[in-house]
Order: sequence, then structure tokens, then C-alpha cells
Amino acid sequence: MVKPLKDGETNIAEQYKTILANAEGIDIFDITSIIAVKAAEIRAKYNSRTPDALQIATAIERQADYFFTNDHRLKNITEIKVITIADLT
Repeated sequence: MVKPLKDGETNIAEQYKTILANAEGIDIFDITSIIAVKAAEIRAKYNSRTPDALQIATAIERQADYFFTNDHRLKNITEIKVITIADLT
């Protein structure tokens, strides 16, 4: 949603928001205090970016089997199995 918002395309940003909120197979979870603490631990340990740490912490706390990403820099995280697109080829 960032690019459409930067470009003043609020209608496109709203469409993205609707898709994310209603798409089958996408779950959106609140950031709890437990997730926030876990994210801080991940940031401290791996020097990761806040959005990445929040997503990873959420996956861990929600007991996901793995974390799927296109960011190979996250492969060093050991608290959850990280799979990249490159791993699938």
C-alpha cells in the first residue's frame, strides 16, 4: 500500500487493503504484547528490520510451520524454518 499512498492513489491503496482483509488464505493478526516482545528479541539478536521482526514473531507465536519470504537475509533466523523462493527451485 505504500507506493499508492505515496503517489496519492488512495483508491488503489483501499483496493489493496480490501484484498488483504478479505482474501482467502490470508490471516491478519493483532500485534500483542507477547509478539512485540518477541519481535524486539528478534531485532536485537539478528539486527532485522521492524516489519520483518513483527512478521516473524507473529509466525512464531502463531506456531507456523515455516516463514516464507523472498528476502534471503532472513535465512539466518533459527527460531522458525525460513523458506525462500530460491529454495523452491
